[in-house]
Amino acid sequence: MRPLLTAILVGVLGTTAIGAAARAQSADTRIASMPYDECLSIISEAAQEMDEEPVKLVSTSDVTTVRLNASDGFVTVSCSRSDKKMTLTKSPVPEAAGMTAAR
Repeated sequence: MRPLLTAILVGVLGTTAIGAAARAQSADTRIASMPYDECLSIISEAAQEMDEEPVKLVSTSDVTTVRLNASDGFVTVSCSRSDKKMTLTKSPVPEAAGMTAAR
């Protein structure tokens, strides 16, 4: 992943997810408890740092899910208003499919 994107997202989860508030679901997924608006702000800040608009996958009044492209894969960020959770998932580019993370 882009070093800056990884540092921002991991750093945010590291500082907001102390104790039982966050838990690893797998090696590539992290969940943290946080207000919905704060989660949306993190997406916005990461997009500004990368100088790239996130790809909206879901956008409702209760759930926002975006994909942030990186040179070697993707980071999917999901914000849930009702659960007050942020979910981050790192995904590598499927090389066998001949895909790239670049637009």
